[in-house]
Amino acid sequence: MLNFGSKVNRSYSLYLKFLEDYITVTAFFNKTNTFIGFTTDHKISNLCKEDKVKSHIYTDLKQSSFATTFLDIKDFKSNNLDIRCQFSNVLEKYRDRITYVANESVKLAKYPNPSHPEKSLESSVYFYVLTFSDYSDEFLYVLVERQHIDISLAKKLVRTSSIQIATPDCLEDLSKMVSHFNGKSDSNLNIDHIDADKALKDLFPSEEPINIRRID
Repeated sequence: MLNFGSKVNRSYSLYLKFLEDYITVTAFFNKTNTFIGFTTDHKISNLCKEDKVKSHIYTDLKQSSFATTFLDIKDFKSNNLDIRCQFSNVLEKYRDRITYVANESVKLAKYPNPSHPEKSLESSVYFYVLTFSDYSDEFLYVLVERQHIDISLAKKLVRTSSIQIATPDCLEDLSKMVSHFNGKSDSNLNIDHIDADKALKDLFPSEEPINIRRID
């Protein structure tokens, strides 16, 4: 049985192809706030320890060179909306390079909409998985967008985090592409990311083994 830490009370797992095998990436979130956390299965953890794979977590997509180069991400703020780094789509000029692996959503709750009584406000989580068309077995980029309705503020809060999993060779090519398309060296590739093992310990302070399962 999975014992959640105080930060989370829901999880959703994605079973994805990587390095001629299948791996599990699990997103953790809370039904009552915008927190998003990630962990990977033992296969990726072991490959990371052997320096065969690099795994980076970004709580701010603007610190991710992949996101800032290839994706359309937007901020927006109004009286009833607070959106930070919402993923809109792959930028049109790069759609021949980037492939969608998965696009899924989970509805968590519905609330009355004071402005439009005929419509409800939904608390939800969206999952997007992207890869390079030429490196589909060596690169995964998982975005999780949390849309939370804060009743006390009468506002929808939208936050997005991501986990990037790639081989060192693919990361080297990513750096070259970012440098080429941006006309400068890639300075964001490894800054302000979170180590996946540390993130797991933060989510689950217990030292007991964790068995990941999907919760719908």
